Amino acid sequence: MPRSSPTEVRTESVKKHVAAIHTSGELSLLERKLSNVLLLHSYDNLLNTRTHRLPVRTLMLVLGWTESENTEKLREALKQLATTAVEFNVMDDGRERWSVMPILSFAEIRAGVCSYRYDEALAEKLFDPSIYATVNLGVQRKFSKSHALTLYENCLRFQKVGSTGWIELPVLRKLLGATQEYYDDFRRLNSKVIQKAVKEINDVSDINVDVEYQRLGRSVTGVKFLIRQGAQQSLLTPETEDEFAHVRDSEIYRKLRAHGIGDKLALSFVIEDEERARLVVQLAEEKDRKGQIKRSTAGFIRTLIENKADVSEPEYEKEKREKAQKQAAAARTRTLDARMQELRIDFDRLQCASAVKVLTQDEKRAFARQFVEGDGAKYAREFRPDSPGLFSGSVGRVNFASWLRNRVRPEFDATKFDGWLSENHQEVSLQRNS
Repeated sequence: MPRSSPTEVRTESVKKHVAAIHTSGELSLLERKLSNVLLLHSYDNLLNTRTHRLPVRTLMLVLGWTESENTEKLREALKQLATTAVEFNVMDDGRERWSVMPILSFAEIRAGVCSYRYDEALAEKLFDPSIYATVNLGVQRKFSKSHALTLYENCLRFQKVGSTGWIELPVLRKLLGATQEYYDDFRRLNSKVIQKAVKEINDVSDINVDVEYQRLGRSVTGVKFLIRQGAQQSLLTPETEDEFAHVRDSEIYRKLRAHGIGDKLALSFVIEDEERARLVVQLAEEKDRKGQIKRSTAGFIRTLIENKADVSEPEYEKEKREKAQKQAAAARTRTLDARMQELRIDFDRLQCASAVKVLTQDEKRAFARQFVEGDGAKYAREFRPDSPGLFSGSVGRVNFASWLRNRVRPEFDATKFDGWLSENHQEVSLQRNS
């Protein structure tokens, strides 16, 4: 039985069964996006494959996540999909009889791969080409609110006719997952859910939506959404929306392409194991420089990666490289420590100068008396209490100034120092915190 390839994920639109769109309103934004991505990956094999697989890292990238090492949220989202019921024919449009089933019948994360299954009956319904809407994953990644993505998905069904028709408020609330008592007040439902969802759709998607209200007396009993093609369509189509721009910006991807590896293959190599791809390219370049590759480096690279050849560094080379890295890091640390010491002295000098500056003349005079009665006794003859400088000789003034700074020096304040460092020596502050 064929299986979904674990290293490829399409970046086109996903056919989303209308009933599935209508009944997943209670899912969070993350869970809805995840559901769409999983369906996109498995759609072509829904009827002939039981278990679908996708590398966790690929899944993270398609979802637009930055926390690529954190799978806890992914586990929670998968758990929610496995426990959320899909209730078909919620719109009571006569096309389907009532049925219910979970979105996912099975999910597993193991060895960096996400495996999942759909119930056979659900797979058949999702694959039914006669009743579906199309969800563009390039667009869905731009949504930040679950209500907006849910409404967007539902409006797609009616895009060709230009209107959803009148939807009664109880049905709308169920579709959008706004069934809490708080939304019994239509003003709240309208301002917090409907208007915000419409605004986000119009801001980020490939369609524009307007809303009309059906009234009975002074009460709103239903709404209708008018749909037209958005001005942003040309910018957001699957062909131009680059789901993997950040991968294509990486050095290793560019090197693979320079060696003649195709775009999709280079993407899959980097996504599956970037470090391994780097080592393979490094080995290919070394052998090519020595004239040990008879044909193309592209063929050599593909063979090594696809055959999972051992390309780990020799132990000696690894130790040599790690030693050089440690020495370089130690040198950077020594340089940074020396610079930090200089800056602490500068900071201390400024703090002392500020403390002296706020002293009144009477306070300075009192300190000068303490000075000549103690450590500065030999300058007693130069002491002039009524003189602005307090001492007639320059040597006495200099020594008193040094003594005074030590007396009024404030305790070192790490928080103030960090703030001063960040404001006046940003490059050092960044190195220190890196």
